[in-house]
Amino acid sequence: MARKRDETAYAARRTEILRAAETLFVEQGFHQTGMAAICEAAGMSPGALYRYFSSKADIIKAFVEEERAEAAALFDWLEGARDFRSALVDALEETIGLVGDEDYGRLALEIAAEGARDADVGAILGESEREAHERLTAIIKAAQKAGQADETADAGASARLLLMLIDGAIGTGTGLAKLSKKSLRSVLQRLVDGLFAGPVKRA
Repeated sequence: MARKRDETAYAARRTEILRAAETLFVEQGFHQTGMAAICEAAGMSPGALYRYFSSKADIIKAFVEEERAEAAALFDWLEGARDFRSALVDALEETIGLVGDEDYGRLALEIAAEGARDADVGAILGESEREAHERLTAIIKAAQKAGQADETADAGASARLLLMLIDGAIGTGTGLAKLSKKSLRSVLQRLVDGLFAGPVKRA
């Protein structure tokens, strides 16, 4: 009888491998990092590693899935917020603050570049982007219906602009770190108010 896999231990080990690969990708770049180096960093043999990931592309896909899960959790929180505009500023501040982290930004750029080279990775990234746009659009429409956002604002276009802002922040890298928290929040508040304040539909 085959031994049943310990799913908790398997998931924990898989996460350890991802973190080891993440460090190497940030330090050396995706294509400069071989599976042998990942094995060494994770403290395991190639045979053991391939039980978790069959290729570096699979590791990239796992990073994307982690990001999708984190984005979903953030959208859940935003959806349940009582003050839509304030919560949106909080969400943007947190997300752009992460992008401003040097290591996070480098990894994000490596993933984006691999998405342009690998069709499977590109498809996952595209689906993630579509999912984020649909979810944020729905949240904006709900805020409009609740009287917390200008009902004349184009929800889909506004969602696209906000997501582009986050994507664009990746390209600026650590330049964002030069902004004080107060300055960043002030600019984001003005942006959100410009998009969604004004004549609102009263519930």
